[in-house]
Amino acid sequence: MWYSARMPERQLHLFAFPRPLVERLGEAFFRAVPRAPGVYVMTGEGGRALYIGQSGNLRARLASYKNARPDRAPRKVNRLIRAVQSITWEECESPEGARLRENELLRLYRPKFNRLNTWPRAYSYIQLAGDETGLELGLTHDPGRAGDQLYGAFKTRALAGYGALLRLVWAALQQPSSPQDFPVRMLGSRPPRRCRFPWRPGRPAIGQTAFLNSLQGFLAGTSDDLLQALGEAVPAGEALSPFQRALHARDLETLTAFYGSGPRRNCQLSEEHRLPGPLIAQEELDDLLA
Repeated sequence: MWYSARMPERQLHLFAFPRPLVERLGEAFFRAVPRAPGVYVMTGEGGRALYIGQSGNLRARLASYKNARPDRAPRKVNRLIRAVQSITWEECESPEGARLRENELLRLYRPKFNRLNTWPRAYSYIQLAGDETGLELGLTHDPGRAGDQLYGAFKTRALAGYGALLRLVWAALQQPSSPQDFPVRMLGSRPPRRCRFPWRPGRPAIGQTAFLNSLQGFLAGTSDDLLQALGEAVPAGEALSPFQRALHARDLETLTAFYGSGPRRNCQLSEEHRLPGPLIAQEELDDLLA
């Protein structure tokens, strides 16, 4: 006679999981943590800051580290827990205040296990310059560059959005009939940091003045008319290869997503907080988003 048994939904363990934070700091430490908004700093050997975080409930957040199971927690969390020697916290008046304080501490200490909001030149700015001979677009991390119109800082999708913008502008002005007409670097994952587009009077696919105005409005987040202008101006038709048609469609989708998370969001923040223009420093953007 055959017998069968179902595997239990939860794996049973003969031994309790190790809890390094409890062993080092004790249960009383975690019971003393307030149920209040604030920031916490995890430090390792020599008092070096390893991780800085914030929460609306400090006790609950730190308990999640205390009780983390090695077989379920991400590898990064397991590595962090093993390296932590001490934890300090600071209460804040509100969750918003905790996020602002976290940004301040991240910029000051740049902990090993944090990535976001730690490096002053991590975000991107898009440069725009134009004259009677053509226009230039560029991507930079340095907001101090003179002589160009600068837009940003852009936190997410900046590189992908900038690459899509270059290809669509090139297609609108040059009217390529084949992907081989594109500059090679423009099709790569790391587009050129600076690109010039000469006007082509013999190919009036798009008006110069209207196009520049649309570009400025798009990068400033005040208008998405550029998306329609590019969609109408890039080459179309069955004569194009499926690759080129798919490339244009994907780039328009990428540029639309970038507009919402970059220029448009920055414009809304500028209007809400009465900022002087479309240029927002990275540190200021972090605080406004908090």
